[in-house]
Amino acid sequence: GKICAITAAMSRGTGLETFRKLFPARFFDVGIAEEHAVTFAAGLAAGGMRPVAAIYSTFIQRAYDNILHDVALQSLPVMLCIDRAGLSVGDGATHHGIFDVSFLSSIPGMTIYTPATYDALEMTFRAALALGSPAAVRYPNAVESDEVKKKFYPDGAPVSPGVRADFTPADTPDVVIAVHGRMAAEAVAVSREVNRAGYRCGLILCEYIKPYTLLADEIQGLIGKPPKLFVTLEEEIRSGGFGENLCDTLERRGFFDKTDKLIIATDDSFAVPAAGQTVYEAAGVDAAAVVRQILRRL
Repeated sequence: GKICAITAAMSRGTGLETFRKLFPARFFDVGIAEEHAVTFAAGLAAGGMRPVAAIYSTFIQRAYDNILHDVALQSLPVMLCIDRAGLSVGDGATHHGIFDVSFLSSIPGMTIYTPATYDALEMTFRAALALGSPAAVRYPNAVESDEVKKKFYPDGAPVSPGVRADFTPADTPDVVIAVHGRMAAEAVAVSREVNRAGYRCGLILCEYIKPYTLLADEIQGLIGKPPKLFVTLEEEIRSGGFGENLCDTLERRGFFDKTDKLIIATDDSFAVPAAGQTVYEAAGVDAAAVVRQILRRL
């Protein structure tokens, strides 16, 4: 009975209505005050509760200082559910959830989970609660991809957060693409096209991204021989994001002595679509653009 849920006036949007009805004494709607929501969560955690704050990515930006000072500095077990992670198809630039990876990656002791399926979301949710330190679980406003499920979860639901490859270390392909979250579905389409162009392409799905040292350990364990090209693919902002952090960690270990690298992300842009463009095309991370970049590099 220690788990409590916090929303900033978005009980319906974040799917907390059922919890509100079942556990009214442990449900808190603090109104449109994300900064307060996070500091309040820190207070509850300091008092022995296990608070879960469900906030849209674009709105949690307002609480950066609160996450940093009130939660992370004291290493409190606050769990952030970062809803609407990634590019926003429906609401456009004001609702893009593309900055949280970058600013959360800069916070010491923060763990970031990035599930790509419903089962993985439940599994990472449980892992984050059990962690006992600051954690974020980020997920998109999207349905899961059957192709991603078939490719990475042939044996059913995952048990603990990790990294999954569609190849074996003994059979490392020419091109390896590391991806997380919703972009896994794009990566499957990309790998098909790269294979068609005559290069063997493999995928690595990351169920968490931070700590990056742990992520780099797992990825190096999956790669037998150095690939020709290592690609990171994300819809989030490039600066300080998944690709930059992961590649920096691998670089310091000499991983790129024999391998070329390519970071594909939303690059210094608010990804505002022009007429007839999707948000993915506006960000330059749609499958066709990604395939072009990879083939150009090869």
